[in-house]
Formats: sequence, structure tokens, C-alpha cells
Amino acid sequence: MKYFGTDGIRGKFGTGPVCEEFFHRLAKAIEGFAIKKYSRKIFSVCMGRDTRKSGIVLQKAFMEGFSKDIKVFDCGILPTPAIAKMAQYTKSDIGIAITASHNPANDNGIKFFNARGEKFTVLEEEELEQMLKNAAHIVPQGPQVIEFHGEAKRNYCDQYENFLPIGALSKTVIALDSANGATYEVAREIFEHFGAQVIQIGNHPNGENINGACGTEHPEALATLMQQTQAAIGIAHDGDGDRVIIFDEMGEKIDGDVLLGMVAGHLLKTDALPNKSMVTTIQSNLGLDKYLQTMGINVVRCDVGDRNVYQTMIQNNCYFGGENSGHLIFKKISPVGDGIAAALFVLDIVAGNNIRLSELKTKIALFPQKSFNVAVNVKVPLSDIKDLNDDIEKIDSKLPPPHRVLVRYSGTESKLRVLVEAPDQEVVNDAWKDLKRSIIKRMTDNGISASIL
Repeated sequence: MKYFGTDGIRGKFGTGPVCEEFFHRLAKAIEGFAIKKYSRKIFSVCMGRDTRKSGIVLQKAFMEGFSKDIKVFDCGILPTPAIAKMAQYTKSDIGIAITASHNPANDNGIKFFNARGEKFTVLEEEELEQMLKNAAHIVPQGPQVIEFHGEAKRNYCDQYENFLPIGALSKTVIALDSANGATYEVAREIFEHFGAQVIQIGNHPNGENINGACGTEHPEALATLMQQTQAAIGIAHDGDGDRVIIFDEMGEKIDGDVLLGMVAGHLLKTDALPNKSMVTTIQSNLGLDKYLQTMGINVVRCDVGDRNVYQTMIQNNCYFGGENSGHLIFKKISPVGDGIAAALFVLDIVAGNNIRLSELKTKIALFPQKSFNVAVNVKVPLSDIKDLNDDIEKIDSKLPPPHRVLVRYSGTESKLRVLVEAPDQEVVNDAWKDLKRSIIKRMTDNGISASIL
């Protein structure tokens, strides 16, 4: 598709599709999409955004693109999973989050949800792109009804009111990094509701510092905070709050696949894992599968992207799924990744079992792996790059089983993502070096600008 990646539309503010004129057209396209879908001209939209200054501009532009028959619920600054929830709560036909997630502050974007809070499918995004072709430049009008939903934050927090017993975290010190993003108020409020002592950073957004030297993209900030406190757990969110990373009481980051294994094991013990199955992506470590198999848990794999995870969960009647990047989905809570929900499950493990995270994580042994990213100026299909696939197959054939070699383009950035995994570290290192040399050479030979990040 021209505009949509694996998670909505995203890019640098003021360029390409992330500008006012395009958002005018995008609103008109979504209006046409909704009229066709619901066979009526009057429908409602639930909107929210993260803390980027450009979000104010883009949200205004989007609302201007609507006709006067549209009703808009403006939920203000909210995490993406909260906006998905509010689409359900307000009985809106469409939910919209203005966000670029974990991207830098000068980026922005948009995500769409249906009335059930589920992300648009690929087919729906393709249909929307077709409508964009006919959405010419318009004279901004704006909806007739804009209702500011002042209780949106309260409604989101209330869904967790009984998640844990009151006082369950009274002896727990939490180091929290909110990335100067959408969780900067709600995360603390939810954790303190259960009695936790919260020491927080990344909670002073100014419109230009989201994800800046903080949050999931810069875990060193939380690592430093952990060293300065006696926190039992460290929690970092990304800019829109659909992801989380966790630090143990020793101040060490817990690998995303280990986190998935810990939560899946906990759900099994609490009879909350139907079919004894969970979903993760092709990116997750094979060591996760091996660990879960010892408990009788089956791992179902899918393509990268939390939307793919959720759809695979539905197809396989799975309660839990996620990505090792920190997207964890709990079907009974939300159809999208929710970093606060994930953190609460980990806190339940710590508080309910009187066990340290550093002890628990050692039970999950991951296979050696190495990865790297390659910045590219254009995403040429890998099959069209002469000799590249042959090189990859040769490298792959030398690795002992079980192993994986993954080479794929990022769905949101101009990057090629490469991963190699096998039981032996030395073998992994050799394959990693060979892949680096081959990819740069073949891309350069085919006129593609490529550099290792």
C-alpha cells in the first residue's frame, strides 16, 4: 500500500501524508468509507492523541475534513488502547488515534479502529486508500457536533479498578518511565490505586519531548532510575502506551520473549489460558517455544504486527498473545496491545507469588541470536535484488537445526530488519557477519543506498 504500514500511517510531520492537507482528504475518505460500510450518512467518531504538539494541528485538520453530519467525541490525550476502549464505550462507529507511537517527536501519524476497538484490517486499509484517490482537496468544514469527553481518562482507569485487591501493591516500589507520552498521568494513577509507591520520570510532556531520551526506545533512562532507587520493578512505556518493557529488581531489562513466557506461564497457573495456547510472531526466540512446551503450552506463530497477533488469537481462540517488542494483548481486556495491562499482569506475578523477577526470568533460556537494521532509500522487493536470496539461502543452509534467518522490511520505517538465531553463539556470529557483508554488497550492486544502523 502507498500510505499504510503495519500499524497505520506514520511519518515526519509536515511531509508526505502527515500534513494538514492530506488529513483533510483522509477525513473525507474515512467518511466515504463509513457511509459505504454502514449504509447511512450520519455516524460518530471517537478521537484521541498522544502528547505531540503536531497532534493538535492534525486532529483539528482531520475534524475539519468531515461534513457537518458527523459527531466527534474528542477524548484528548489518551493511550492508544484507551482510545480503542473509548470507541466501544461511546458506541462510536470509528476510533482514531493521532500518534506515531515510539517514533521521535517530529513524527506523527494515525491509527484507525472499528466499533469493537479492533484495528482496521489490511483489506479495510486498502479500501480506504482507494477512496483517497477520489478524495480531492476540499474546503474545510468541520463536524456540526464536537463533544469533549472529559471522562475518557476516568473510564479507562476504571476498567482496572478491581484488577488486583486493594492494597496488593502496598509494599511495592515501582520505577516508572512514561516517555513524556500518553500514559504520563493514567499509569501512575492506576498503579497507585493498588497502593504502589511510584517514582516516575518521563512525566513532563511539552509537545516536543515524547520518546526523547526516555521510554521504551531509551531504556537507559529507566536503568539509571532503577540504580538510584530501591524499586522492585521498572516499567517503561512508549509514546502511545501500547508497549511496555520491564526491568527486574536488579535493574536489568527483561527480554521481551522472556516477558511473554513469564506472563503465559502465569496465565496457565490461573486457568486463564484457553486451549493452552498463545500467539507470538516469527520474530520471537525459539527458546520461548521450548520453555512453554515444557508446561504444555502451544505457541502459534504469525507475521509481525500486533494486528496480526490479535487476528491470529481470534482464529485460534487464544486469550493471550504478543510481540517481543513489548506489545502484549489480552483478549478479554483489549483487542490491541496495552502496556499498562501488561505491567499489571507482571505486578500480579510479583505481588501474588512473593517471587523476584530476577529469579523468575532465569527459568527461560533463550537461543543465541543477533540482529541488525539496514537503512535503505527504497524498499525494493527482496526477490528483485539480484543474488541476494541465493546468498541468504546459502547462509541459512550452513546453520544447525533448530535455527532461523529472518530478513524483512520494517512496516513503519525505511529499514531492513535482519535476525539470525541458532543453538550455538559462534555459529550465529559467523552467519551474522556473512549476512551483513552480503546484504550491503547486493543492495549496492543493485543501485540501492544501504547502510548498517
